[in-house]
Amino acid sequence: MKNRLFVILFALFLAVPAVLTLALPKKEFSENENRMLAEAPKLSLSSLRDGAFMSGTADYITDHFVGRDLWVSVRSAISLLALRSEQNGVYRVRDGYIDGFSQKDTDFFEDNVSAVSAFGETVRDTFGIPVYTLVAPTATQIEKDRLPAFAAPLDAAPLFERLAALPGFIDVRDVFAENEGGPLYYRTDHHWTARGAYLAYAAFQSARGKAAESEASYGIEQVTDRFFGTLYSRFGLFDGRFADEIRAPSAAALGRVTVTDGKGESRASVYDPSALAGKDRYRYFLGGNDPILQIDTEQSDGRLLLIKDSYANALLPYLLREYAHITVVDLRYYPGTVLSLLAEGAYDEVLILYNLKSFASDSYLRFLTLTDD
Repeated sequence: MKNRLFVILFALFLAVPAVLTLALPKKEFSENENRMLAEAPKLSLSSLRDGAFMSGTADYITDHFVGRDLWVSVRSAISLLALRSEQNGVYRVRDGYIDGFSQKDTDFFEDNVSAVSAFGETVRDTFGIPVYTLVAPTATQIEKDRLPAFAAPLDAAPLFERLAALPGFIDVRDVFAENEGGPLYYRTDHHWTARGAYLAYAAFQSARGKAAESEASYGIEQVTDRFFGTLYSRFGLFDGRFADEIRAPSAAALGRVTVTDGKGESRASVYDPSALAGKDRYRYFLGGNDPILQIDTEQSDGRLLLIKDSYANALLPYLLREYAHITVVDLRYYPGTVLSLLAEGAYDEVLILYNLKSFASDSYLRFLTLTDD
């Protein structure tokens, strides 16, 4: 009798989660993990033959298993108890998280150094305008004292030696190391804070031979104190600790702005307050990563082409007092060519802005010198 009861209970233990997984409504997006969840695979003869249906089914069940967030948190908690403070390339530290950086993150580094160098020469020879390159260090380089004792991130110094040869290279490592004005990086996200972005803006101004506006003049304000970023999502503990605040220059301090996206739709701000109601609150800056944005300000002159990753989103507000027009291009999504934009736009300067990890792993910078021919 006891054996039969055990078998029944064990069968229920297996069956109930499976039934609930199939029966309960499905989410398309995981707020905690900040990613799209797997869709149900389509059954076909070809998908059965090549195994795509079975692997797709496994991904679908894994992503939609009942109580998934709880199971992910339990797994991460067990890892911490086992003194494993690294998950999915993210370190859990005493006051938050730090993104790892390893050799596998540098697959396109040399390609991108060559591409940016060639692009700088082409722009100089064809258009006669300066190109500046700002590659931001990641927290692994600047905040080494926060890392666990066992952590051994890739030494970035040799990479920065190579980067020094790039057109108009701006190295902010010393400025960041001397910082005493507040955190430079979020505790739960890989991006830099408003403070880090301001210091990079000031370094850019210095490279241009111009003075930076004072930080106080931007009316930096808190827009949320409940930001849990990509590192929190990737580590997977979901314990609600180390919530970040997002601070940004006030919209009033930036003056009148018109932002037009690639579809011709316009808005009057570089900020998207609706993002503060969702999980990915860093989308407050620019509303995310559009392929191309055209930004007009109330300044009288100056035209900048900004080629960027998402680090630039938080720096861009500081540039609105420096240029009458800024074109923002994200090569990951932009279908056109940068050289065509330069030929059409009569720009005064070009700024390429990436963080080190994305610069070293980005597979699109290689196409900077493509033409429409």
